[in-house]
Amino acid sequence: MAKKSATSNKSAAIREALAANPDKGPKEIAEIVQVQGFKVNAQYVSIIKSNLRKSAGGPGRKVRVKRAGQRLVAAHYLGDGFAPMDAAVQFIQACGGLDQAKQVLAQVEAIRAVV
Repeated sequence: MAKKSATSNKSAAIREALAANPDKGPKEIAEIVQVQGFKVNAQYVSIIKSNLRKSAGGPGRKVRVKRAGQRLVAAHYLGDGFAPMDAAVQFIQACGGLDQAKQVLAQVEAIRAVV
């Protein structure tokens, strides 16, 4: 059996090997550490490597964040499916009837086309 290095634990040996060989993958690092006399596998090297990234504040796992606007729209339609219809009826009533509402919308379209 090979002689152990000056470091007395696996994690320290893996960290040293990772620092010395940053371009190598977990499998290759595991082989390097095994030559030093430790029993490790690539999965354990990956865990140590991941923990190093977490403690260093480097890029870790990405978290998806929903936008607030999407949640509000979804909640609006889930809570009351007739809310847009209610708003349209209120708009028509505020204009004084359907014909007047159509005229207002035509004016809005004309303004939007200019701007």
